[in-house]
Order: sequence, then C-alpha cells, then structure tokens
Amino acid sequence: MMISTFYTITIIAILGALSPGPDFVVVAKNALGHNRRCGIMSALGITLGIVFHASYCILGLAIIISKSLLLFSTIRYVGAGYLIYLGIKSLLAKRSTLNNINHTSISLSNIVAFKQGFVVNVLNPKCILFILSIFTVVIKPNTALHIQALFGLDIALITGGWFVILSFILTHHKVEKRMQRIQHVVNKIMGAALIMLGLELFFTK
Repeated sequence: MMISTFYTITIIAILGALSPGPDFVVVAKNALGHNRRCGIMSALGITLGIVFHASYCILGLAIIISKSLLLFSTIRYVGAGYLIYLGIKSLLAKRSTLNNINHTSISLSNIVAFKQGFVVNVLNPKCILFILSIFTVVIKPNTALHIQALFGLDIALITGGWFVILSFILTHHKVEKRMQRIQHVVNKIMGAALIMLGLELFFTK
C-alpha cells in the first residue's frame, strides 16, 4: 500500500511540477534574465517552500488554512501582490541591469533569488491547495508521521529537481547564445507574465 501511494504521489508531483505557473516564471525569469546560479537558487527556494507546505500538513495545521476563508484570502492577495511587484520590477529593469552572454552585468544575489522562489511558492494558493489535496486525499490520516515526511520530501525533491534542470536547460550555451539579442525583450515578457498571473490570482474566486 505504501509503495503504491509513493508511486501515486510521485506521478502527481511530476505533473504538478511540470505545470506552468508562478514558480516556472520566476525560475525562467531569473535564469534567462541573470544566470544559471540565480535560477538554481530560486529553485532551491521553491523546494523549501514545498517543505514548508508539507510540514504544516504533517503537523495537522492544514485544517486551519482550509477552514479559514480570511487567512486563505489574505495569502491569496499577498501572493498576487508579490507577483505583480516582481513583474513591475522586471518591466522597469534597465537593459544594463540584465545579464548577457558575457556575464558582465549586475546579477541577483543568492539570497534574493532564493527568497523570490520561496516567497512565490509559499504565497501561491494553488500550490497550497495542491499540497493540501495530496495530504488529505492521497495520504491516509493514519499514516505514520515519518512516512508522511518522506512523501513530503519526495514532492519537494521532484519539484526542486525539475526547476534545477530547467535552469540548466535555459542557460545552456546554445540557448544562451540565441537569447543574447532578445534577452531584454524576454525579461519584459516574463515581467508581463508575472503581472498577469498576479492579476489572475487576485480576481479569481
């Protein structure tokens, strides 16, 4: 039973990680607009975000979020505001602040890139509902805590692993060379995507 549950969670986690959303856009923005390190640090921040979600589910605190409309709405609005904030920053970024093929311009610090990935993930209501559904529907309530922790770690590693791979793909020298001339435009597109995701989150009931 535990093995079948593990396989089920693994498949769900892979599908969830591959689904485009705020996490994807943030990692892509930082990898393409800055460098591979920034993309990887954002991916690690997202990984910690998944661990955070899994932790409060394991500790039995998920019921508080699921039953509190005020708390969930607050998370939703703050998360939407943060996405819009990141999007506006990308739109207003000057060409000189963006990285290029020679890596001569200013880049994000490790902590800033990490924080962006973590905050975007933690404040994403869709991610909250995704993790809640796994721990309330797929995982049985009587499952041992250490087994639940392993399931949570599995989800975090799959999600983080995918975004690390994505960072390597987007910063491959062939991709990077092609992106050199349009990198400023791509950063604007990513900024617009973040704003659209934020607005969608803000107005979606």
